[in-house]
Amino acid sequence: MGKEFEQTVKCIKGLKIQGSSNVRKAAVQALKKSVSESRAKTLIAFRRELQRHCLEILKARPTEPETRTALRIILKAGSLHSRDLQEVRHHVLSVIGNYEADRKEAMEKIALYGSRLIEKGDTLLTHCHSSTVEEIFKKAKRKIEMVYCTETRPLFQGRITAANLAKAGIPVTLIVDSAADKFMHPVDKVFVGCDAVLSNGSIVNKIGTTHIAMSAKKHHNPFFACTSSHCFDPATYFGFEEKIEERDPEEVWKERPKKVHIRNPAFDIVDAFYVQAIVSEIGVFDPENFAMEMYHRLELGARQEPFMGLLDLARKRMP
Repeated sequence: MGKEFEQTVKCIKGLKIQGSSNVRKAAVQALKKSVSESRAKTLIAFRRELQRHCLEILKARPTEPETRTALRIILKAGSLHSRDLQEVRHHVLSVIGNYEADRKEAMEKIALYGSRLIEKGDTLLTHCHSSTVEEIFKKAKRKIEMVYCTETRPLFQGRITAANLAKAGIPVTLIVDSAADKFMHPVDKVFVGCDAVLSNGSIVNKIGTTHIAMSAKKHHNPFFACTSSHCFDPATYFGFEEKIEERDPEEVWKERPKKVHIRNPAFDIVDAFYVQAIVSEIGVFDPENFAMEMYHRLELGARQEPFMGLLDLARKRMP
């Protein structure tokens, strides 16, 4: 395994790479480099290497359906019916290139659809760091009066959002997480990213998002989840629960007293009741209709087994 690939996996696991689209992008680029530089001598060795690298990424951040979707697509490309190593390698690289071009176009569509929801003079609030939300705000830059960003404890990802928006010339104010309700009164709309969409339309996002969604509902402020359709997790349709990652307690308090116990969940599940709409590249849907649209697009009704497929197969084949 190359040093650059190992470093990418380490950064994904350590949350140095933030946002579902950024994690997916880094993972795909790491796989592209590993495939192009692979020294595998046989097709079997190449496919095992590809599977192993995909599983390393999967284990680094198991809570990213968008990345899992990308891994499934790339693994499927590696299973091309051919006995020629170079043909399969070139096919995988071609699929990766086309996939990233498709995702870039998807991001542009999300930014366009999301920006249309923002009206002249709107004050907005966002939580954590989402490159998707950033693109929406940049697209609607001239219409925005102010953006409130929560700092997002314990790793302060909201500071990334605040710095990027300020650099883009968008008025921004950073607030502590617990002040979100206090500042909800002047807010017109709430936009957050989304790491996963479940089969019932509920979303998964950074811890603290539920409190913000509840506050938005109380103040009658529309709450929008902005995400790629690839963040829909089809496995939840088959009864699988979305895993909520628990992080190292030291992220919260490095030198805590011996008898103080710390829980550090990284994500929230926000009930669909609190989400006015999901903004994706396939359009703007209320949560239930978004889930139904994905159900039909993925033809889940015709499947007799969970959607994990290739990743399950890869696990079985790992030595």
